[in-house]
Amino acid sequence: MSEPHVVAALKDKRAELAGIIGELEKRIDGHRADLVHLDATLRMFAPDIEVARIRPRSVHRRNAWFGRGECARLVYGILCAAVRPMTSREIAEALMACRGLDPADRRTRELIQKTVHGMLKHAEPSMVAAPADGQALAWRVAD
Repeated sequence: MSEPHVVAALKDKRAELAGIIGELEKRIDGHRADLVHLDATLRMFAPDIEVARIRPRSVHRRNAWFGRGECARLVYGILCAAVRPMTSREIAEALMACRGLDPADRRTRELIQKTVHGMLKHAEPSMVAAPADGQALAWRVAD
């Protein structure tokens, strides 16, 4: 019942994942060692510091769809050309059309919409939100 080519492919995939995990564990060990040394250095300069109270900062990863500042430029362009305020979903769908992405891909649309919403909240002084239909916010460029 076992197919040799399937078993071989699964073994290769398992070996690949085990290798990735091994490399990540080495990186984690290195980062932990760096953290221990940094904590010791902090205590040299501030003996009363409680390093456990220093909250970890989240790591921001860039997405594959937009370069630095590109999402904001595209959103500004879309909103400047719009005849009415647009929801973040409508903006995301317009961005997907600009990029040639499949608008039927719900997961991609949700991720781009989340990116757009974060960009809009960050640019809020120059963007204005107003309640649209129901609970959605419609955005426009400020006057």
